[in-house]
Amino acid sequence: MQPDNLNILKVLWRKGTSQAMRINPGLDPSNLELMELELGDWLLFANNFAKYIPFFPANTSKVTLDNWQLFFEELLAVEDLPQKGTPAYDHLKQSILTKLENFSKEGTLKPQLTLLVAFLQLLENSRGRLNNITKRHLDFYYGDVLGFSKQPAVPDEAFLIIESGKGPKPLLNKGTSFDGGVDALGKKRTYILENEFSPNLAQVSHIKNRYTDSIQRKIKVSQVANSSDGMGEPFKEENQGWWPFGHSLSTATFPALQNASFGFGISLPSLWATAASDKYFSFEFTFKKNLPFSGTAADVHQLFTVQYSGEKGWVEISPFDLQVKSDFQSKVEGNRLTIVLFVDKSQAAIVDQQEKIHGDSKGEGAPLIWFDISCNSQKAFQWIKGLGGTALQKLTIRSIYSNISTPIVESDLGILNPEKPFQPFGSIPKKGSSFYIKYPEWKKKKPTKVTIRGKWSNTPTDFKDWYYGYRDLGSQYLSKGNYFSQHFVPGPGVTQPIKSFLLQPTGFREPLLTNKITVNPDPDNLIVKNNNHFKASLSLNDGQGWTTKISEEVLFEIDGDGFKKTFDVLPGAGKKYLDINEGIKITLLQSFLSELYPRLYALAMSSDQPETPIPNEPYTPLLETLNIDYETEESFDWTATPDPSLKFFVRDDFGWYEENKANKIGIAHTLDNEIYAIPYPEKVGELFIGISGIAPLEQLSLLIQVLEGSENPSQTEETDRLKWSVLVSNYWKDLERENIISDQTDNLLKSGIIVFSLPEEAFNLHHRFESDLVWLRVSSGKTYNATSRVLGIFSQAIKVVLSDNGNDLSHLKDGLPAESIAKMIERKAGIKGVFQPFNSFGGKAPEQDKNYYIRASERLRHKNRSVSLWDIEHLVLQEFPEVYKVKCLNHTCSESFLSPGHVMVLVIPDTLNKNVYDIYQPTFSAAKLNEITSFLEEKSAPQVKIKAVNPLYEEIRINVQVTFYPGLDKSFYMNKLDADIISYLSPWTSGDNLAIDFNNHFNKSSLVYFFEKLGYVDFIQEPRIFRNGTEMGNNILPSSPKHILVSAKSHDVSLYAPVIT
Repeated sequence: MQPDNLNILKVLWRKGTSQAMRINPGLDPSNLELMELELGDWLLFANNFAKYIPFFPANTSKVTLDNWQLFFEELLAVEDLPQKGTPAYDHLKQSILTKLENFSKEGTLKPQLTLLVAFLQLLENSRGRLNNITKRHLDFYYGDVLGFSKQPAVPDEAFLIIESGKGPKPLLNKGTSFDGGVDALGKKRTYILENEFSPNLAQVSHIKNRYTDSIQRKIKVSQVANSSDGMGEPFKEENQGWWPFGHSLSTATFPALQNASFGFGISLPSLWATAASDKYFSFEFTFKKNLPFSGTAADVHQLFTVQYSGEKGWVEISPFDLQVKSDFQSKVEGNRLTIVLFVDKSQAAIVDQQEKIHGDSKGEGAPLIWFDISCNSQKAFQWIKGLGGTALQKLTIRSIYSNISTPIVESDLGILNPEKPFQPFGSIPKKGSSFYIKYPEWKKKKPTKVTIRGKWSNTPTDFKDWYYGYRDLGSQYLSKGNYFSQHFVPGPGVTQPIKSFLLQPTGFREPLLTNKITVNPDPDNLIVKNNNHFKASLSLNDGQGWTTKISEEVLFEIDGDGFKKTFDVLPGAGKKYLDINEGIKITLLQSFLSELYPRLYALAMSSDQPETPIPNEPYTPLLETLNIDYETEESFDWTATPDPSLKFFVRDDFGWYEENKANKIGIAHTLDNEIYAIPYPEKVGELFIGISGIAPLEQLSLLIQVLEGSENPSQTEETDRLKWSVLVSNYWKDLERENIISDQTDNLLKSGIIVFSLPEEAFNLHHRFESDLVWLRVSSGKTYNATSRVLGIFSQAIKVVLSDNGNDLSHLKDGLPAESIAKMIERKAGIKGVFQPFNSFGGKAPEQDKNYYIRASERLRHKNRSVSLWDIEHLVLQEFPEVYKVKCLNHTCSESFLSPGHVMVLVIPDTLNKNVYDIYQPTFSAAKLNEITSFLEEKSAPQVKIKAVNPLYEEIRINVQVTFYPGLDKSFYMNKLDADIISYLSPWTSGDNLAIDFNNHFNKSSLVYFFEKLGYVDFIQEPRIFRNGTEMGNNILPSSPKHILVSAKSHDVSLYAPVIT
C-alpha cells in the first residue's frame, strides 16, 4: 500500500499503546500517603529536632550542658540530617532499623528509648488507618457510587483420562468429584465433572499422517505420527510437539519424513505361470482422458518397481526397458500407460497367494502383481498426481511365454521325457501315430497363439536319397522280380522286359556289362520323393474332443545341416482364443516305412547282383529339443460390467483395498464411482487415528492437546475448516453434525475434547488400514503449519472444573501440575484409574486492586464504546491480555490511508515466555484477529468498518565485512556477531523485556557505533543495509505506519580480506 499523503501519514506515525503504558501511578493509593513518616523517619526527625532543645541536668536547672541529642546517642551519632530521599538519608534510616532489631534481640536498649520506640510503633496503627483513607475513598467511589466490582476468580479446568475396567460400563454423573490434592491452607481441592460421561474401552492405538506439498512436489508419510522421524524415534526435546498433518521439513528438530509410495495391483487367475518359461507381460492401461505427462521405457523402468506372488514370497523386479516387439514396449503416450515386464526362467514361478507366505490374501487368492511408485522425485510426484486424478477405462494384458522346454509330452505308447531326446511317434512310427503336448497353464489362460518348435536329431542329409531304395510298386505285388526290376531300365533298343533277364543264368550281370540295362537314375516311383514327403496334422482338444486345426503340415524343414519343425497355431476365423485346455495332438499322415523295410531288405540281400541297392533303415523321428512358445491377450473394460475374474487393487503406505465399480456404486458416500490407479491424497494434510476397543453405538471422547501458538497465523483462515471422516468399507465418509457431538479444538488451534457418535457402518470390514480398528481421518487443505503442533491425543477424556471451597488459589497462576489429580473422591465401580496428562488451564486469580483501578478508570473514559483511538486501544488491551501492544490507524483500510469510515487495528502478541510460531515476526492467528474484530464491532457505530490485522514486517539484512581482535576464534565470533546483530535489531528475540516498537528506525551511523562497542570486533568494512532485499541509504525507516522493521533470521557476515596491490 503506497502512502497517500505525507501530511496524513505524520498523524499515523504513532507508537501505539502497550500493556505497560496502561499503568497510571496516580491510580495507586499507596503513592499518596497522608502520613508519610515511618519509625525511622520519626527517630531521625526527633534526633534532628533535639539539637535545638537545651538539656538541663537534674542537679542544676540554670546551666545547660548540651542539647537533647544525647538522648539518641545510642542509636545514631550524627548531628546534621541528610536531605530526605537521598541515598545518605535512606542509608541512615536503614542503620537505625538494623540497630533496633539488634537491641530487640539482645534487650539492651535503654528504657527511655524503649518507651519512645514503643510509642512510635503504636503510632504505626494510626498511620496505617490514616493512609488508608485514600484507598477507602477510591473503593467507595468506584464500588458504592459507580457500582464497579472486582472481577472474581475464574476456576481452572483440567483434562482427565478415565480408565475403565471390563464388565458393566460405569456412568459418571454431572458433578462427580475428583481429588486435586491439598492446597497451602490444608484444604482439599475438589474438581467436578461438567457433563455426564460413560467411559468405555476405546483406545487410541495408531496415529499416522500424510502431507502433500504441491510446491516442492513431495508427499511425506508417518507411520508413527507422534514421533520425531515418523517411524517411532522419540523427540529430542520435551513438549516439542508434532505437526498433525506431517510436514516436508528436513531440520534437526523435524527430520525428513519418509517418501510416500503408492501402487496398484492386478490379481487374475490367468497370471499363474510356472518357472519353466521366459515370460513377457505387457500391461496397457487406457484412461478416459490423456494423462498430463508422457514417458519413455526408461522413465517407467526408473519410477516403477514391481512385485509378484512367488513360491517363497514376494519377488521384486523392474519394468523391462527394452522393446520386445511393437506392442511390447513400456511407455506413456496419450491416454495409455504401458508397463512391460520380463520374468526369466531363473526367477520364481508366479503362483496363487498363500497367507503363510504372502500375508493377507487379496481378493480370491489368485496370482497378484503389484506396480509401485515412490514419490522420491518431482517427476514421480507428477506421475502419481496424474495417475491418481485420471479415471481408468480399460486394461489390456498381453503375454508371451517362450522357451518352454518341459511341457507334458506323450506318444501313443506313454509319457515321454522332454528333457532328453525322445521319439514323439514311437519307435515304429506309422500312419496315425500321434504325439501329444499338454501344458497345465493353458487351462488358466486364453492363448491367442501357440508356437511349437522342434529340432530333429539324427536325420538323413536328404530324405529322398535316404529312402531311394523304397519304391512304389503300384498294383504290383512285392516279389523278387518286381523289386529288382524297379531299380533298372532297358538300354537303347532293348525291348524285352527287365524281368526276362532274371531268367538268364547270369541274371543282370551280363546285361549291365553290355548296357542292355542300366540303373534307373531318376525313378518316378520313389515313395519319398523329397524332404516334404512326411506330413502331419494338428488337432486341439478343448475338453470336448479333438478338433483338427491344421489338416496337413510338413514335418521336416531344412535348418542348416539338419532339420527342424515349427508349428504356428492361431485361432480360426471368428475366434479370438485357442481352445487347448486338454492339449495339442500331432498325427502322422504317412508311415516312415518301418513296416516295409524288413521285406525290402530281405529281397535286396537275396540278390546276387552287386548293383542291387540295399534299402536304408527307415528314419525314426527323434526330437533333440522341443520348445513351446505361446501368447495370450485379455481385455477388461471398467466402464462395462466388470469381469469377476479380475481383481484390481490399490494401495498406499497404510494398506490396500479393491477398486471395484460395482462396490463403489453400492456405497452411498462414494460420490465418484470411477476407477483410479492410485489413491491420490484428497487433501493437503491428513491425520489418521486408529481406535481399538470401541463398540457400535458407543461414544468416543478424544482429547487433542496442542501447543497453542505454534501455528503459523498467516496460513490460518477461518473459512478453511478441518474435515472429519470415518473409514467405511475402504472409503472415507464425511462425519455429519450429528456425528460430532461437540468440538472444543477450534480447528486444532487450541486444546480441547471432541466427542463423536460414530455411524454403525464405521465397523464394517475394511483393508485400507489395520482392519481390526475403527479409523478416523481429519483432513486439511492448508499447509502443515496452519494448525498448532500436537502434544498428544487421548481417548476417554473428560473436563473437570475447580469447585472453590474457600481454597488457596495461588495455583491458578501457573495451573495445577500434571498428574496432581489421580483419583476420585468417592470411588466408583468399574473405574480403574484417573490420569491428568497436562497442567490445568484457564484459571484466573481474583482481580487485584491495581488492575481493578486501571480497568475502572479506563471504563469511565471509554464508557465501553470504541469511539476514539484511545478507546479502541485500551478496550483491546483490557479484553485480550495476550496482546502486548496495539496501534489504531483511523481512516485506514488495507488499500489506502485515506479511507473515511475505516479503522485498522494493528495488534502485536506478547512474546515473553510464550509460544510464538515466528519470534522474529510475531503475529496472531486469523481466528484471534476475527475475535478481536468482532469484539470491537460490538462496541462501534454501525457505519464504522473496523478490522484487526497483524502488522507488516520488513526484514533488515546486514552485509558487513569484519576483522576480529587477534587470537579470537573466528568461527565462534562470526556466529556470535550474527546473533548480536539480531538482538540489536530485534531485542525481543533474545528474551529481553524490550517489546516491538511500531516506529522503530535507525541509521547507518548508529549501526557502526553498535559494532564499535562490541568488545571482540577490531574494525568493520563496507557495512550495507538491505530492507526486504533493497539496499538502503543512511536512514532506514519503515515503509508506512503499518510496517515494522525487524531483523532477518541471519545476516551476511564475512571476514575482511584486504586487496593486496
